[in-house]
Amino acid sequence: MKKILMLLMMISLAVVTVACSNDDEEPADENNTEEPAAEETPESEGEAEGDAEAQEEAAESAAATGQQGVSDDELVEEDQAVATINGEEILGSAYNQIYPLVKSTLEQAGQEVEDTEAIKQQTLNELITQELIRQDAKEEGLTVEQEEIDNELATYEEQFGEEYATVLKSSGYTEETLKEQIENNLLSEKYMESVLGIEVTDEEIKEYYQSAAEQSEEDLPPLEDVEDSIKQTLTSQKQQEKQEEIQAKIDELRENAEIEELI
Repeated sequence: MKKILMLLMMISLAVVTVACSNDDEEPADENNTEEPAAEETPESEGEAEGDAEAQEEAAESAAATGQQGVSDDELVEEDQAVATINGEEILGSAYNQIYPLVKSTLEQAGQEVEDTEAIKQQTLNELITQELIRQDAKEEGLTVEQEEIDNELATYEEQFGEEYATVLKSSGYTEETLKEQIENNLLSEKYMESVLGIEVTDEEIKEYYQSAAEQSEEDLPPLEDVEDSIKQTLTSQKQQEKQEEIQAKIDELRENAEIEELI
């Protein structure tokens, strides 16, 4: 499983709340075409493997969209500030990395992507929400140790070996931006657990995998190869279960923040 590409599909907690708040009539369309069949146990053959493959394919599609489906006019200068949140600037480099993924995600969900202004606004919402979560996590005393980041990075390097640099580039990341994304993802995970009470246990992952194995007519990959995908699926389910609570928290953070959109 291409864990670097999987990062592209994570867009942290924020994209889930943004998607939910902008698509209330069809809450399941945006993020999970497979989850309704897997709220408690996977029903389709090899679903644990299928989830991993589907998410990887979507990630690869998003990476390709960054090169093929986005015009230069839709992006901004890398060093241009696109927004400030409580005095913290968000630069165009972050905007340009998220914009293609937001566009691809909307397109895969069957939504119109001709309205680039709407995509721009959704991208800004995503970036603002990510920064609000990051700042609140810091206020809560949550931190990510350098060792945690290094361990994740070492996993990617070991997994890809000589192909690491190629995969990194094709995913739209530099090693520095990958480290930043790893830190943001780890911080978001801690925030979800500590502040929002959204936690997926090792036991839940094992139960999901065992249920899939029992229902599948084929052998599944080893648990360690699909546990990240299973964790994402279960986390997404729990986020949807707490959708109103999450959105209320985001709304609270927005109300108490000084936000200026600059594009």
